[in-house]
Amino acid sequence: MDQTHWEIWARTLQQKQLTGLALTLLEGAGPIKLIFSQILLSCTPFVGQNQSGSWQSFAQMLEDQAECQSFASFLREEKNF
Repeated sequence: MDQTHWEIWARTLQQKQLTGLALTLLEGAGPIKLIFSQILLSCTPFVGQNQSGSWQSFAQMLEDQAECQSFASFLREEKNF
């Protein structure tokens, strides 16, 4: 999966102090991740062209358990710096 957005997502989550919430979502939300993913995908036509690719990538990542775990590990590493 494409990891080009990971640094931007991590920086945004850190700036808004949402890293802990994101880690909870990524690691333990189960079916809620799929629902959130579908909500993001349904909202994609309403966001700007520049952001829609990032939203779609995030939504696709939420549907893949291995990717969620990889991104959660990435977030933990970024949080420690």
